[in-house]
Amino acid sequence: MGTVIVQVTTMTPTVKPTILVESQAPRRDVVFLLDGSDGTRSGFPAMRDFVQRVVETLGVDENKDRVAVVQYSRDPAAQFYLNTYTTKGEILNTVRGLRHKGGRPLNTGAALQYVRDNVLTASSGSRRTEGVPQLLILLSGGRSFDNVDTPASALKELGVLIFGIGTRSSDSRELQRISHDPSYALSVSDFTDLPNIQQQLLSSVESVVIDVTPESSTDLGMCHHC
Repeated sequence: MGTVIVQVTTMTPTVKPTILVESQAPRRDVVFLLDGSDGTRSGFPAMRDFVQRVVETLGVDENKDRVAVVQYSRDPAAQFYLNTYTTKGEILNTVRGLRHKGGRPLNTGAALQYVRDNVLTASSGSRRTEGVPQLLILLSGGRSFDNVDTPASALKELGVLIFGIGTRSSDSRELQRISHDPSYALSVSDFTDLPNIQQQLLSSVESVVIDVTPESSTDLGMCHHC
């Protein structure tokens, strides 16, 4: 009789809850777009430090989050793509070694278009079609010489959430137009003050996961009934 009790108590499902927690973990594709023009030479180390601090908070090692960095002045150039590195250590090492690009004028519109065409694509590691939130964090230290509205709208149509961070040398209205909405535009007097808005940015990044992920999954669900 006692053996029956032993057999029953051994059947305890311990694996399922772990799988559920894992599948609900937030995932994000995060692109940093850095103003590397002549005007940001003195502020570039602070921009670089800021990217490092934000990356530290992300779940890169578990492939929940992916990170890309683009630097631009007259022309944009990808420092690395969303699928270049798979560990946080590799990303931090590369960011630490970034060199200021230099050049002028500042063409933010062309840089936004470049991100849309070359960085937020499946071949570069974007998981947009899987419903993973796409975040673009722009750090700009001046007014753009080209049109920003058309490329910013094109990114928003893809569902990309844009955060615009500027200094007193930036055009605050331009950054508000580029950003997802005016509350996603943040300003500092100088790039050395970036630590002051870090928590505000991270809070917005965290809330994006709550807002966007359920929407994309319910939309997919609705499509099945169409």
